[in-house]
Amino acid sequence: MIEELDSLRHEDPVLQRERLLALRPEVRGPNWWLGVIQVATGSATRPDLPDADRRQWASLAAVALDSARDSGDLEAREVVSRKANLTWALSRYGSPESFSPALRPDLVVRESLAEAGMSPEEAAATPWQLRAEDVDVMRRLRRVRNVIFPAVQLAAQVQDEQTKRELAAWSEVLPKLP
Repeated sequence: MIEELDSLRHEDPVLQRERLLALRPEVRGPNWWLGVIQVATGSATRPDLPDADRRQWASLAAVALDSARDSGDLEAREVVSRKANLTWALSRYGSPESFSPALRPDLVVRESLAEAGMSPEEAAATPWQLRAEDVDVMRRLRRVRNVIFPAVQLAAQVQDEQTKRELAAWSEVLPKLP
């Protein structure tokens, strides 16, 4: 698979998507996509990688993430968390959107905030305790935390003032979530 991905990273994003969808196994599930995403992400974030290669691997990782979500093989919350983490990791090497337009911090953060499904105020107002009858509430809040935490890491790179304020509010709420 690594040889196929190494060849595929040189293609434009439209062809990458088409070929990934054609390569995916008939028995669908997240594991194949996670393998592709792991190889592309791991390659894109290698410290010794030249920028041109980093750009190709980052583009492939972003295309794979979006394709996995769009095909229904990966849940959106998994995709937005991984995309936010990739965006944050790439920021060590320059502007993430210079590696792929899909990794623009404002866009990635807005996708994460939308996937949370609640506001920081709603999350803060949701009562829970460590007891059996609150398990469903804790799971819901934990899913929200898992989606929002990587997005909050991108706060310094976000340009939109309203989004920055929302991230600041989430920063206050996150430590209080299960």
